[in-house]
Amino acid sequence: MAASATAPAPSGAGFSSRWIIGRSVDLGLVIGSALAGYVYLLLFTALHVKASCLWWFWSIAFDGTHIFAMTTRTYFDREARARNARLFWGSAAVFFLSGPLLVLAGQKGLLALSVGVWAYYHVIRQHYGFMVLYKVKNRDLGRLDNALDRLLLGVMTVAAPFHRFFIHHPEELGLKLAFPRFEPAMWAIVAATGVAWLARQWMRYRAGEAADLPKYLLLLAVIPLHFVTFAYLSWQAAVPTVTIVHNLQYHALVWFHNRNRYGGDARFGRVPAAVSRSLAAYLAIGLAFSLLYRVPGFELGQVSDLAFGLFCGFGLTHYYLDSRIWRVRHDPGLRQALQLA
Repeated sequence: MAASATAPAPSGAGFSSRWIIGRSVDLGLVIGSALAGYVYLLLFTALHVKASCLWWFWSIAFDGTHIFAMTTRTYFDREARARNARLFWGSAAVFFLSGPLLVLAGQKGLLALSVGVWAYYHVIRQHYGFMVLYKVKNRDLGRLDNALDRLLLGVMTVAAPFHRFFIHHPEELGLKLAFPRFEPAMWAIVAATGVAWLARQWMRYRAGEAADLPKYLLLLAVIPLHFVTFAYLSWQAAVPTVTIVHNLQYHALVWFHNRNRYGGDARFGRVPAAVSRSLAAYLAIGLAFSLLYRVPGFELGQVSDLAFGLFCGFGLTHYYLDSRIWRVRHDPGLRQALQLA
């Protein structure tokens, strides 16, 4: 999920604190969702809870249900389905076929790596999208600030896994080469990016410009979590730790969107009407959806590489469609549903 805008930033004083959904929900689920990542980190490292238990709980309760959340405003939305038929069905055909084709070509490892890399990029892009929504809400849209905010988030979230998998532990990804000579350069880039960003915040403060408090809180919640996660965890444990944050953010935004767009109106379809009318229905149907495809997908994937490739289609289709359906700048209806108009 991402957005973009390039209007000049206004002057002001003190803090600007306009929220996307509302102060309590944003602090609890958009920004505070990072606490769930720290809880998972603690369960893995300090309490040594069995990894399979934590993985299954995350996979069924959070990750599979967040893919359902996407379907409520795509495949289950009668109006969106008619308007974007080629996009929805074409992408599903491509991604549900590409997995089995890669397996048949003997490239299961490449498929798994591609899914993992795209999944992590998907998480980063959502953090970026929420950051931009806060920037839009708080009129924090100066060109220099847009560039530095994007650079800070990108460098910090990429540096963390790069440091682990390409400098110190490439064997965890099945790589044979490490690049320790790149470590000084990596830390130099991290330090230079941080200094440049902090210097800009000081310049804004001295100029009397309002500080974008929600954006600061989001960056403070997300960036340290990624560094701490990849300092202690390999990819198997890191996946649920960083992704559960993304899942909770996504659920909060989709619930807000669905309430505003559908409002229980059955003309959009039975599922959008039901899940926008009742939070209990949203959670129950989402959990059923998750169970119906995650459990068979895992079990069949254990005995058949082709089944593994097929069920990768759920994630791949989600990553692609999600990059297309949250373009706030080009979708007036979406701006209205997110109360950005």
